[in-house]
Amino acid sequence: MLAILLTTLVAHYAIGGVTLPFMLASMGASTVLLLGAPHSPLSQPWAFAGGHFFSALIGVTCAMYVPNIYWAAGLSVGLSISAMYYLRCLHPPGGATALLTVIGDQKIHELGYHFLVMPVLVNVAILLGVALLVNKLIPGRRYPTHQSMAGKGETSAAKAAAPVKLGFNRDDLVSALGDMGGFIDVSGEDLTRIYSLATLHAHKRGMGKITLGRIMTRGVVTIQPDTELQEIWRLMREHAIRGMPVVNQENQLVGMVSVVDFLKMADWRMCDSITQRMQFFLRRKKTLTPAERIMSAPVITLTEDRTLTEAFLIFAEKGINHLPITDAGGRLTGILTRLDLLSALYGDLGAVDFRAQK
Repeated sequence: MLAILLTTLVAHYAIGGVTLPFMLASMGASTVLLLGAPHSPLSQPWAFAGGHFFSALIGVTCAMYVPNIYWAAGLSVGLSISAMYYLRCLHPPGGATALLTVIGDQKIHELGYHFLVMPVLVNVAILLGVALLVNKLIPGRRYPTHQSMAGKGETSAAKAAAPVKLGFNRDDLVSALGDMGGFIDVSGEDLTRIYSLATLHAHKRGMGKITLGRIMTRGVVTIQPDTELQEIWRLMREHAIRGMPVVNQENQLVGMVSVVDFLKMADWRMCDSITQRMQFFLRRKKTLTPAERIMSAPVITLTEDRTLTEAFLIFAEKGINHLPITDAGGRLTGILTRLDLLSALYGDLGAVDFRAQK
């Protein structure tokens, strides 16, 4: 309702409803996709904008150069489908836009290729802006879901989308879809994520009663914010660990120091982003205690009553090696490492040797 209301109002004042058609009926169908199925490949910005633009281009051309209206109507939709398919911007309402340019009234025919700008691109720009805003406000929505054009290969985000390592790759998935002989309105990345999440839920059904309090490492080696860097490094070497929690006087977790933090301190170019590099320089100019200068904060944590599967998902998605376990007040009670996960998954839980943080 909001999307069409705003699109109609803005388009009317931007274009004017007297001499030009200010609103395309096909925008109603596009709204169903953009807001009713925002995760579909057919609803993404490139599909939406490209589908309408190229369909309108083909439709106007057919209307101008094919005198028989029946042939013009058929060609406009057929060629639009082909163009959208090969340009990877398949958007069903684009077919309605192409057909409108042929069977529309005289005002539309008089516009010629000007029809591509007003009302097509104006409508597309307004509706896309509203869809981005509305989908952003709705919890659980990811729109757009693909930041790059299809066919360009997987982005880093797509590669990291699967919470667990799967036994098949993208080529296997494409081959399987081809064997089905049909079209599924979902991206390959989403299919992979669905399969991996289903695998996690299957594990959770079998190990759902295993809580982190049963498998975490207790007696954690910790440091204070004012612990000298030389002492931190000595403790890590002495206990053969790769990371330690930083706690305050009340044993509340304030950060985490790992080997990676030491490496980043030694060479600022190892920082992952421009933001981290700026933080690196700003920290050098501030009066901070030794541990605070290099620790990572805030820290991802869980409580003892959370399940093994939840921790496994965090390890996989965040790429971390240590997961501090805290109570409701944020006080450290233990730490979960990758070794603890492996011991719980493949070892005998009744005989797990809860060794130091290795």
